[in-house]
Amino acid sequence: MDFITENILLIITFVGSAILLAFPSLSKSKNSGLSPAEVVIQVNDKDAQLVDVRTPNEYSKGSLAGAVNIPAADLVSRIDTLDKNRPVILVTQNGRRAQQELKQFKSKGFSDVYVLEGGLVAWQAAKLPLTGLEINRRSNKKKKA
Repeated sequence: MDFITENILLIITFVGSAILLAFPSLSKSKNSGLSPAEVVIQVNDKDAQLVDVRTPNEYSKGSLAGAVNIPAADLVSRIDTLDKNRPVILVTQNGRRAQQELKQFKSKGFSDVYVLEGGLVAWQAAKLPLTGLEINRRSNKKKKA
């Protein structure tokens, strides 16, 4: 009994960590991230808007089909061009940059805003297609030759 009373904080921390490990959904905040499969469902079932917040140069190297390129630097001036009544999914290379932009959308009244977890890296790892890839450019060069 002495062990429990002397180490109550340690025990509480251990139990809390075990719960979060057992139920990963509890450790995620609401409306934060979606897996590539969940993004496909949102786009197909709820007509979600895909917003790629990378630079135009990054965007030109490949993006999700139907994604609109609104670089993070232009987001404040162009955010009103999006429909607040439809879900928004933010896309970046690895998902980190999009987490920063999530707050801007929330402050402008968007309620359903998500981030593609892992960004395009996760999208490609799931073997899902991109548009505008270098492969397409190479095949065009071969046709010209």
